[in-house]
Amino acid sequence: MFPDPVCPSRYHCTHMAGVHSVGLTWFEKLGTFLAASEEDQESLHELATEQKCLVEHILCTKPLPCSLPAPIQGFWIISDLALGTAMICVTSEYECITRPLQTAISQPSPLLLCSQDDQSVSETLPRVLADVKGSFESHIRGILSRNSGNPLLLNASNKDSSPPPEECLQLLSRAIQVFREEYALKEDLAREEIQRRVKLLMIQKEKQMEDLQHCKEERIRLKETAERLAEKYEEAKDKQEALINRMKGVLRNFYTQLCILSDSERDMKKELQMTSEQLHHLGNAIKQIKMKTAYQEKQVEKEKSPSVSNLTLNNYQKKTIQTVLKEE
Repeated sequence: MFPDPVCPSRYHCTHMAGVHSVGLTWFEKLGTFLAASEEDQESLHELATEQKCLVEHILCTKPLPCSLPAPIQGFWIISDLALGTAMICVTSEYECITRPLQTAISQPSPLLLCSQDDQSVSETLPRVLADVKGSFESHIRGILSRNSGNPLLLNASNKDSSPPPEECLQLLSRAIQVFREEYALKEDLAREEIQRRVKLLMIQKEKQMEDLQHCKEERIRLKETAERLAEKYEEAKDKQEALINRMKGVLRNFYTQLCILSDSERDMKKELQMTSEQLHHLGNAIKQIKMKTAYQEKQVEKEKSPSVSNLTLNNYQKKTIQTVLKEE
């Protein structure tokens, strides 16, 4: 038995009939349990619930009981990022044979540099899409996973004897049974699951297309509503501007009719009032003068009427009398 240089939990066993690979999936958790403290019960629970070991028949060099033993000369394990983990066997006739190993028990390959950059991008994807994709892929992988398989058969060359037909038929029947149970039936089941999933996705796609069409119609309706609202807004804005202009005109006319005088107009008003008062006083003075003149004329006539005086006045006296009358 030889340990796997790539996966520590896998061992390879060579014997007279070929090569077997044994995967101890609980080996790593066993080391964790042994290194843990006595109070740590979680590692014990995980170790108890771990599945059994996986045995894989890689190469069969003695397919029939009557076949001659043909042990291999040696093997080597290679690990490639593209091809995965594989075993290179050197047969008894010094031929190189490459056989892939199961990836269920192998450690995951390190990420590429380009995939590390895309990791942040993948984290931004919707979680629903990632969960659906991952769960469905794991479901299909679980369906297609094989519990047993047909190893590569190598028979030692023996020209003198040939294997019995019964054993060959039994070997062929066993290979056909394994192929039918582990390949054909599981592929049919996986195909049914894929078809069912495709049908569900088609129904979901139709529903999404209907929702998309509804969204488009709703978008058109909202666009038309927005256009109508924009037109109404423009009309309301124009009416508002017209009302504002009309209100400005009314206020302008109202302010023009208010008795609001400037300083010069107030001064002119005061001067006019003073002039009006002066004219009123002058008018009263003229009336008094006219009344006095009329009274004096009456007195003069009364004096003339009884007797006609022969009094004569010279020019100087007349001027003096007129001056006195004017002063009064």
